[in-house]
Amino acid sequence: MIAYALILAAGFSTRMEPHFKPLLPLPLPGGERSALAAVCALYQSEGVKPLVVGGNRADLTRREAKSVGAAFTLNRHPERGMFSSIRAGIAALPPECTHVFVHPVDIPLVRRMTVRTLLDAADVPDTPPLIPCYQGKAGHPPLFPASVRHAVLSLGDDGCLRTVVESLYPVSVPVADASILRDMDSPGDYAALCELASRQNILSPEEAEELLHVRHVQERGVQHCLAVSRVAARFASALNAARHAGGETPLSEALARAGGMIHDVCKGEPHHEAAAGALFRGWGMEPMARLVEDHRDMTIPDAEPLTEREMVFLADKFVRGSEAVPLRERFYSKMARYSENPEAVAAITGRMERSEAMAERMEKECGRSLEELAREALAK
Repeated sequence: MIAYALILAAGFSTRMEPHFKPLLPLPLPGGERSALAAVCALYQSEGVKPLVVGGNRADLTRREAKSVGAAFTLNRHPERGMFSSIRAGIAALPPECTHVFVHPVDIPLVRRMTVRTLLDAADVPDTPPLIPCYQGKAGHPPLFPASVRHAVLSLGDDGCLRTVVESLYPVSVPVADASILRDMDSPGDYAALCELASRQNILSPEEAEELLHVRHVQERGVQHCLAVSRVAARFASALNAARHAGGETPLSEALARAGGMIHDVCKGEPHHEAAAGALFRGWGMEPMARLVEDHRDMTIPDAEPLTEREMVFLADKFVRGSEAVPLRERFYSKMARYSENPEAVAAITGRMERSEAMAERMEKECGRSLEELAREALAK
């Protein structure tokens, strides 16, 4: 597969005057970047070659594309609308291109996991157009086989991409990325995206829950993750209440909730917690990887503060299935399962003791019984 991405950046940004949307800065986790640079980097990180289509203020767009190593082509008639840019970009694709994304620059926070999910779905012969969907709503970027070239170029600049898509029987691809629906058509939209940009490498609790369904986690597993999520958020809330009196930095209850939601997203795979960490790290989501990769067994030095990661770890120890249980009961049931394997029982005992030590520290810091907090969380 040789995939390209048409980055559509030829518009007039009328509703954003005097600003030019492709060059608007976004405070991303890795540092500030323009919207155009961010979208180009998204594709480059997944081995997809970005081709920027400029028109209005073409010199500025060309210079920015060149600075990030992206190719550039010109739409000489941007006043004719977005489809004219799509046609210009399609015409400039090299013969070896097998697949092409179409990505308006004003939807700049799409995540790597969405691009990777579409590429994986397209890695079969005769792929139809693939449309990413979040909770049933279609968004950007669609991915087309390069054979779409003829259908696009046979229409005039006043054509419509939707007409082309519908004629080729598109397939919806679920993703856990709400950013596929978020554009910046107005200053208010841009302000909202700036608020979200710094958390691009973190899933919201809603996105985390959607990921369980996207990855076909069994219903029993989903219910367990929902329960752990609620307990992790309750633990974070209790610790925050205690820290508030001392003026300490609070934990993010939303992050603890999201971490609990996805801690078993790779359940069934060997070393599922490490597999989950590798999954998120491969998507450039380091904070999510850290939340889940050690949830089976971990310790931290006494000098290090408890974080959302430890909330997820502890919550998992006080939930069996979707019910709150005493920590020791959670481990004793596992010991009973491996009663004829002394090595396994010893390993489980070690994990139980390390979990108890962390639970004792947490209870001392927040002044509450974790078992009681877990039951409160799941009683609601």
